[in-house]
Amino acid sequence: MSESLRDQLVKAGLATASQAKKAERQAKVEKHSSRSSKPGKSGKPGQSKPKKVDPNSPEAVKARARKQQAEKRARDKALAEIRNEKAAAKALRAEIRQIISQNDQRKKATTDDDVVYQFVHGKKIKRIYIPPAQREQLISGSLVVVNNDGLYSLVSKDVAEQIKARDPKRIITAQEEKKPEPGSDDEYYAKFEVPDDLDW
Repeated sequence: MSESLRDQLVKAGLATASQAKKAERQAKVEKHSSRSSKPGKSGKPGQSKPKKVDPNSPEAVKARARKQQAEKRARDKALAEIRNEKAAAKALRAEIRQIISQNDQRKKATTDDDVVYQFVHGKKIKRIYIPPAQREQLISGSLVVVNNDGLYSLVSKDVAEQIKARDPKRIITAQEEKKPEPGSDDEYYAKFEVPDDLDW
């Protein structure tokens, strides 16, 4: 039973001795060529298999670490930009508040002589009580109503321009002095004075 397969085939008459030797040589050549095509062994060009990278190798670990650091830097940069934008917006709001509070001409307490001034803010009609002189200034456009974080303040036209340059949404009413067009009814009626007691 210790006979090889070659010897058994020759004894059985299924193969000749030369055929058996030839088959044995062929098997050795195939075995040798399969060994040489493995990674790291020299073999015929083009037959080498691609090298498989071990995920736990130091190179793979370093590559993952570099990728994670790059992603973290990108996230940190985006967060820093958001923080800077918020800080800039907060500083701008504080600057506008300071300009308004330093130049506010509206009296804090109302008196019996105050009159109503109505204006549109968004889609709502708002009203404030102010002295008649300030109402005339608002109508003529020398005073402007501005939004001071929910409170309405009166500032001069020059100050309103400074605020408008920083945040145009803060300007609520800005009357432009309209000159009557030549030949229109407005030109004719411009010479008549509007009565003081006329309210709208």
